[in-house]
Amino acid sequence: MTTLLKARVAGIDFADVITNAGGLASASWEAQPLTLRDDEVSIVEGDPTEEETFSHENDAPEDYDITGTGVTAVGSFIKVTLDQMASLLGGSVSGASPNGIYANKAKKSLITKAVRFRLKKGGAIVIPKASGYVLFNGNLGNDGLVKLPFKFKALAQSTYKVDGEEVDFVIQETATA
Repeated sequence: MTTLLKARVAGIDFADVITNAGGLASASWEAQPLTLRDDEVSIVEGDPTEEETFSHENDAPEDYDITGTGVTAVGSFIKVTLDQMASLLGGSVSGASPNGIYANKAKKSLITKAVRFRLKKGGAIVIPKASGYVLFNGNLGNDGLVKLPFKFKALAQSTYKVDGEEVDFVIQETATA
């Protein structure tokens, strides 16, 4: 069993939502743009909401319960083509490079896909069903950096279960092709 100490992103891929364990091997993954090293790519499980019940007579709680808040993945894409912008932000591209024109939709697009984070030392972290968005962030100053920050929430997948429980992310020791 591999020890997971450091995990550096080698790439991010999207596929259609994965509905069961067999879907990990059969998914058709599409590589996404590079990610900005200055912006951390993180997959974080939020602290659960805590609920304590106190009585007037005791300082210690009489009951304690938690409710999970889910898993969130954030980062920023860079070096995007106009076609990739249309796919990630919504909108459309007309014309061909070097005369292409990207037209952004005025309404924000919600993306629902499987998201795979390929790791540099092998393996992957997969969110079988993620829903989120990508933003346009154009720094037109001296740095001139155009980046597309993203945020995805892992959704419970009612058909993808392990030991009867719904799965929100999977860690693979060896990434499937």
